[in-house]
Amino acid sequence: MRPSFKSILCLALLTALFPASSRAAQQAYLSESPNGRYRVLVEQVLDRRVEDNIFFRYPIIVENIKNVDRRFETVDAGPRLARQTEKKTFEVRWDNSTPPQLESVRFDWAPDSLKFFMHLEVLEGIWKTYFVDINKGTTTDVTGDLEQALSDKIDFRGWDCQQPKFKLVHWVQPHLAFFRLTTVCGKSKTKENSELFYVKDTVLFDTELVKTVDDCGDCKNEKAIDRFNDYYRKSLPTPTPTAEETPTNQ
Repeated sequence: MRPSFKSILCLALLTALFPASSRAAQQAYLSESPNGRYRVLVEQVLDRRVEDNIFFRYPIIVENIKNVDRRFETVDAGPRLARQTEKKTFEVRWDNSTPPQLESVRFDWAPDSLKFFMHLEVLEGIWKTYFVDINKGTTTDVTGDLEQALSDKIDFRGWDCQQPKFKLVHWVQPHLAFFRLTTVCGKSKTKENSELFYVKDTVLFDTELVKTVDDCGDCKNEKAIDRFNDYYRKSLPTPTPTAEETPTNQ
């Protein structure tokens, strides 16, 4: 019953969200902004033809729901998200939860609906995190930047660790995102590790600067939020005194 339910759900989403007149290729819905103005979809696009072989690519698109001509590509989805069928169509991967959730991509939207983080599985077990700015129409791979502080700690200790998992904990301010990274490590890179342990890091990402601006190691949420709010207060420009406020020598 599960595959049938997924097929019905996908068909219903496509019928409701993508009018026939606007569909130039097969599409699948992935996400929608909190304010309902933008949607994210993946579509099948002819890439090239070599003799009798047809090759497709699967760009992930951000689209204005009311004006579908206003759209831009982010990155191409890989086979972990979009699996090509024998009929040269494709299907996206769903898990076994109720209701089903997409397996290989997830989205963290900002409260203003004008930006989001997309966590995409590009190869089996390998994930990348992209920051997408809708106003600018840009997509930036921020995986390495978010991992940097944790990677430095792991390299310094000489530990053997898995790729960390990302979780957006909280939007500290409309443009500041608080992430927690968690990985499983062993102390030796050359021997089998009989004991494993978790290593965590908390980082603050500034979406205006498009970079990580602070980290708090393995801080609890309350401590990290206090620290990150302090960063925000210090980043505010100092008001310029008016003529009446400027002190003068008496």
